Amino acid sequence: MFNPSSPRTQLISALSRIRHEWQDAAGSNSLIEVDGNMGMLLADLINGIDLGTTEQVQILGADLYQELKDFLHSPAHNN
Repeated sequence: MFNPSSPRTQLISALSRIRHEWQDAAGSNSLIEVDGNMGMLLADLINGIDLGTTEQVQILGADLYQELKDFLHSPAHNN
């Protein structure tokens, strides 16, 4: 039986939403051929599945978590 609120269904929905965002950002380029930043890839994934701060730090490690937090809140990125 289909359960739209199951964790698996929510994960599939989140990953699909992230793929759509990446495709929009890539324009006409194939996602296979787009160069990417692995730190940002991980950030998109953990944000897409709504992980809490503790879980994010556990996945990314404290240093990468702080780097991404600083990057995302930097004035250059928010313009």
